[in-house]
Amino acid sequence: MKNGMFILLCALFMACVDTDKKTKPNEESIESAVFNDSIFVLDNTFPPGDARRYGVTAANARKAHPITGKNRLLTALDIAEQSGMEMSFPSGYYDMDLTLDHRKNLNLRFNNSGFNLIHITQIKETFPKPENISLKGKLIVYDRLGITEALGIEIDSVIIKSDPTKNIRKMRSRGCHIYHGCKDIKIGYLEIEDFGSGDKTYQYNHAALALDGWNNNPENVQIKKIHIKSTDRHGIYITGKDHLIGDVVIDKFGMGSSVDMAPMQDAQIGEEKDFKALWVNKCYNSFIENIIINEKDSKGKYTAHFDYGDALRPFTIGKFKVINNNPEIEILEEDVNGVVIEINED
Repeated sequence: MKNGMFILLCALFMACVDTDKKTKPNEESIESAVFNDSIFVLDNTFPPGDARRYGVTAANARKAHPITGKNRLLTALDIAEQSGMEMSFPSGYYDMDLTLDHRKNLNLRFNNSGFNLIHITQIKETFPKPENISLKGKLIVYDRLGITEALGIEIDSVIIKSDPTKNIRKMRSRGCHIYHGCKDIKIGYLEIEDFGSGDKTYQYNHAALALDGWNNNPENVQIKKIHIKSTDRHGIYITGKDHLIGDVVIDKFGMGSSVDMAPMQDAQIGEEKDFKALWVNKCYNSFIENIIINEKDSKGKYTAHFDYGDALRPFTIGKFKVINNNPEIEILEEDVNGVVIEINED
């Protein structure tokens, strides 16, 4: 009986030792879990996390990487996503799109890096939503910043310029569009130098900054500072809920044409052609701290349109100021608009 008990205790002890070996990885297995980028290195004078290490500069980002067969920019993005390391990109104009569709847990840093457009979207419902993406530093865009069905996106600074010579479509700027399904989007500084109009290629150019999305409007968009230098059509069109906007400056609005312009989501057909600096429509529990609208050279019809809202879930403007007031440009207020202005300066 004693012998049997001894054998049973020995068996239990050995089982515990074996389990401990399985649950506690040794140093060798820990090291194997660390991302090894050596196979992708094209210039080892740069440290891990510097895109130049993998052959990326503004001049050659489109060239194929000899290992992956993809272009070098995509290869660097893949490395950043798979490794979790911050990837830094040098300055210059890349003459290509920065496409971050379906990516997750991406940490990138830029230094006056210019791209045709920045695209952060879910192209198909069966594909993953882009999530937890951080873009640090200063970005320059010559077409559009477009975000759709994205969660947890943070951007330090983006300047949207118009220069058809640097726009792949040879167009003027299409501004910034934060579209359906977006949630928890944060931008430190957004500057839109110009927003174009013209033929049918601009039919969906509605507002320099548009936050909309039929029945799935953006939520919790936070932008610390917005400067719209000139827009052919609307300045800001904002829908959704729980937004927080800091300082806004709109220098010129309504400077172009409504020819071939498509109707806008959540708006009545025809309203899109009456250009406004600020258009608040079906936007709830949101706040703009300070907005300054310059009417000196503006050609729009309304300074602001306070469209449908809810007084129980108000859209609050801390300080609303119009400079160089043009008496022919008015404010349009619907009977039920939900907009509260705390300080109104003319």
